[in-house]
Amino acid sequence: MEKENLFRRITNRIRQSLELEDIITATTAEVRSLLGTDRVMIYKFHGNGSGQVIAESIYENRLPSLLGLNFPADDIPLHAREMFIKSRVRSVVNVDSRQIAQSPQHNLETGEIISEDILYRSVDPCHVEYLTAMGVKSSVVAPIIHQDALWGLLVSHHSQARDVAEYELEAMQMVVEQLSVAIAQSNLLTQARAQSEREAIINRIATLLHSLPTIVLQPALEATVAAFHGVGGRLCIRYNAFDFQHNNFKTLTECLIPGSNCLQLYVCGQQPVIPNPNIYPLLEQYSVWQEHYKSGEYDIWAIPDIYQNSNLRIVQLAFKPTKIRSLLMIPLHYRQELVGYLTIFRKEIEIETLWAGQFDPDNRQLYPRLSFDLWRESKQEQAEKWTDEEIELAGEIGKHFASAIQQYELYQQVQGFNENLEKQVHKRTLEMQKTSEQQQAVFGVINKIRKSLDIDTIFKITTKEVCQLIKADRVSVYKFAADWGGEFVGDFEAASPNWFNESKLGINTIWNDTYLQDTEGGRYRNNETFAVDDIYQMGFTPCHVDNLEQFQIHAFVLAPIFIRKQLWGLLCTYQHTGPRQWKTSEVNFMSQIAAQLGVAIQQAELLVKTQQQAEQLTQTLHELQSTQTQLIQTEKMSSLGQLVAGVAHEINNPVNFISGNLVHINEYAEDLLSMLHLYQQECPEPSAEIVERAEELDLEFLIEDLPKSLSSMQIGVDRIRQIVLSLRNFSRLDESEMKEVNIHDGIDSTLLILQHRLKAKPESPGIQIIKQYGNLPLVECYAGQLNQVFMNVLSNAIDALESYRTFKSENLLSGKITICTSIGEMNENVQSAVIRISDNGPGMPDAQKARIFDPFFTTKPVGKGTGLGLSISYQIVVEKHGGIFKCDSQPNVGTEFWIEIPIFHIT
Repeated sequence: MEKENLFRRITNRIRQSLELEDIITATTAEVRSLLGTDRVMIYKFHGNGSGQVIAESIYENRLPSLLGLNFPADDIPLHAREMFIKSRVRSVVNVDSRQIAQSPQHNLETGEIISEDILYRSVDPCHVEYLTAMGVKSSVVAPIIHQDALWGLLVSHHSQARDVAEYELEAMQMVVEQLSVAIAQSNLLTQARAQSEREAIINRIATLLHSLPTIVLQPALEATVAAFHGVGGRLCIRYNAFDFQHNNFKTLTECLIPGSNCLQLYVCGQQPVIPNPNIYPLLEQYSVWQEHYKSGEYDIWAIPDIYQNSNLRIVQLAFKPTKIRSLLMIPLHYRQELVGYLTIFRKEIEIETLWAGQFDPDNRQLYPRLSFDLWRESKQEQAEKWTDEEIELAGEIGKHFASAIQQYELYQQVQGFNENLEKQVHKRTLEMQKTSEQQQAVFGVINKIRKSLDIDTIFKITTKEVCQLIKADRVSVYKFAADWGGEFVGDFEAASPNWFNESKLGINTIWNDTYLQDTEGGRYRNNETFAVDDIYQMGFTPCHVDNLEQFQIHAFVLAPIFIRKQLWGLLCTYQHTGPRQWKTSEVNFMSQIAAQLGVAIQQAELLVKTQQQAEQLTQTLHELQSTQTQLIQTEKMSSLGQLVAGVAHEINNPVNFISGNLVHINEYAEDLLSMLHLYQQECPEPSAEIVERAEELDLEFLIEDLPKSLSSMQIGVDRIRQIVLSLRNFSRLDESEMKEVNIHDGIDSTLLILQHRLKAKPESPGIQIIKQYGNLPLVECYAGQLNQVFMNVLSNAIDALESYRTFKSENLLSGKITICTSIGEMNENVQSAVIRISDNGPGMPDAQKARIFDPFFTTKPVGKGTGLGLSISYQIVVEKHGGIFKCDSQPNVGTEFWIEIPIFHIT
């Protein structure tokens, strides 16, 4: 029972909280209480084999606290950790007897779960000295396994020698298995929270970059530095880099040449100090960055320690006056063109570790440390590594910066044309207005996309808005399959007077392009947008032209959609009415929308994944709770039925023997009495000895009382038979199916079983039963289960009345239970049987009444109830019978339970 109670409490703790710290703290206290030892703790391993005590429970300070202390890897040797993992060894050490016992749970060779006796051997002397140094005489250790790896240990210490019972090992094994579940749940919660935080950061920075008509980079830079917990940051981008002579932008390398005026720098927080004089006034002008990215691979460069990287010697001098230790270089590129650098700085950190005694790494140290005094190890000027999640987040943020900078460069380009081409003022003004409108359109489409996280809605909004803004005949979304074929998943067709929509291109249309399949995405893998003004002027192969003619396509623009670095699909714009000369602004517009569409699809998929994980976790917890309740209900009903049936059977045999013999005894007595009367008539003058014997036996009284005694015995036997029949009627072991029964018989049988609790006792009066039975017909139901409901409700009423009398200290208080039955009517005019059971007990407040049918909830003291009776009754009445089970209660007035089930069930 203690082990089951421990399992239930720990399971409830896991259900109530997903916070691992709360769970392990409560677990150590529960296990120590069950085992009765001086200390129970949870020890978690680090990646390097060392570990830390993360939770403990100590009884009356009998052992010193080890909470928060770290232990080196050699305290638990590698071979011991391997045994914990491979065979799930549970270790028991008795210091006085110098014996160590191991109870394996898995076979080392086959991996099968086994159950063997505990195996004893002599414990190593150093292990004995180690435990003695901690004041421990008895130790029990069970491994905590998570994802087939040794996560930690559940340890029990006692300052005195003690024997370890098998149920204690089983209890500890049960606890570590539950802890594995709790660890998995906590990890899922942590991942979901981290993902949500990353999405919030991306949305916040994207809003700063795209919410205003003109670009504002300083707040976005500051928000990015804060998101990475940096001490400073830099944003170095191209500025006014458009070359009017060649009609293109200068490369970032050209802009970084000292003396160039096409560079703009934003800074925040701590910055490196460039020594003077220096030919490179900016950090980004040092050749180390150009050398690193000259291959054209623009991956993020995560530098955990600038002083440990030989390639950075040339710039280390600039960081010497600062506390900056780590650096994250984020290249900003658009269409494989570098437009700037975003740099995040982190300062050096100090690491403090609390060790349980100073650790000597010398391998010759074979004996354990004899002191567990606190030893603080402090490492200064340490570098903090960049995590994979941070690098991934940096990549997403870099895309937003690159997109915003590219938009800004387009804006600069329009401004430059307007300033330098005065002869075409009107033309350039129109172009600028058009570009501005398109930028506004981009912002408008992005805002509309971000208002929804439903993929179908995103496709519908995107295709409709793009189609209307650039006045195309059709805009669709094409998704690649695993073989680089694919199908269309979104479609919107604009109205055109010259096109009658005769093509069959639409949603779910499969289009497998052999060129894309052979090249695994072709040019689109390089984030290239492809615009075709006239399919007959591009030199396409005849089969390709035939395929396009089949769908009446004369011109098109295809923009790649990326999710992270993976090519997901294409944003397709088609012209069916004839050739069309696509403007550069329209192509850029399509590219920007495709990039934003990729971000929106990624966010929608992440939301769906998070929701699925949450639903899976909720479903798992619900199934666990439901299974547990059903097991308890099945066991309880089975045990009760077997007990009642057994008692009835054992009583029935001797009763049948007595009843069968009473008939003969009654006949014998009548025969003997008639013979005695005959003797008295034939011998009216008996001898003196007979008279004396008759007076001694009080013959007249015996003749008169014997028939009465036999009659009383017959009544007693009939009463016992009635009780046995009531027990059988209550258990209903022979009626597992739904049958027509008399509800009143079931209630009366339950009352007969509870009669001993209703009678008056010396210390308290009896409980009065008031029956107000209506004229109920036979009711189709599961009789045994319905009797269980009556038993639970009546038992609770009796418990409430008994506790109320004790609380009030009024022995003369008369308890009453009223049982009313009647015919009612449920929904859809279904005739029903209504049973109302009420008492004049203490009642319940609304807070308790709202939870009265919850599993494991009880108002009774600890040990007096399981909290499952009314929950099981609710399932029987509502789920099994399709009825109504409700409670009405008022404090100091009483409680009434309303049970209503259909008289007939329609299948």
